[in-house]
Amino acid sequence: MNVRAWDPIVEAWAAGDHHALDVAWTDHVLPDLGSQYGDYEWCTAVGLAA
Repeated sequence: MNVRAWDPIVEAWAAGDHHALDVAWTDHVLPDLGSQYGDYEWCTAVGLAA
């Protein structure tokens, strides 16, 4: 899955704010996945590419 709107995720991660990171993921990324969002509910790794 490609996530295009990284700003809220990166800001929360850089601040060490786990709650904001969870909100950014569940409110800004999961809705774009449609009915299969449960497949991406728990993220264990993130890869970045430029």
